[in-house]
Amino acid sequence: MTAAQHIDEPIRSRLVSLPMPPAGGFTAVDLPRLIEVVDGRFELLDGDVVMMAPATHWHNEVIDILKHSLRAIAPEAYVIASEQGIDLGASVPEPDVLVVSRSAVRSDSLVFAPADVHLAIEVVSARTKTKDRKLRPLQYAEAGVKCFWRVENENDAMVVYTFELLPEGGYAPTGVHRVRVKVDRPFPIDIELPAVTW
Repeated sequence: MTAAQHIDEPIRSRLVSLPMPPAGGFTAVDLPRLIEVVDGRFELLDGDVVMMAPATHWHNEVIDILKHSLRAIAPEAYVIASEQGIDLGASVPEPDVLVVSRSAVRSDSLVFAPADVHLAIEVVSARTKTKDRKLRPLQYAEAGVKCFWRVENENDAMVVYTFELLPEGGYAPTGVHRVRVKVDRPFPIDIELPAVTW
């Protein structure tokens, strides 16, 4: 397909009604009201509502595998969550999987303070490469999120890149894991990376 052919194709759309942002933009405080009126998954980026692309089946399967594997070994002090945001004020990114302090979790939790997030995991898809490889690590490191994992699709197998926060800021890579993830932080983790099947 050439570029000209792509431009001529109609773009399908669906009307989405978004509330008018306040002068300074939306913040995490606005999320409960926004969830009532925004039809679809979204994040806040610098005060703006950013719609999230639908996830692929591979993406969802990986989230389920990681969530269940981590729940099976997480110490009592931690909760494994998904589809919850990190409160950065005017930005509220939503990692695919989070490890958070149990003391910060309530039944109606929508977002968590960065200090309560011990691990943020992003599962990369075709539409999130730039965000997951560049923007998210920068946001999470600046917020003080202690550990970050990026999961890539390598011929439908999981490859997990692990990172830890440096004292001076930014993340240091701690490993590339293809069959098993074995790390010491945020708690001792030793999990297999099974085949992603359906």
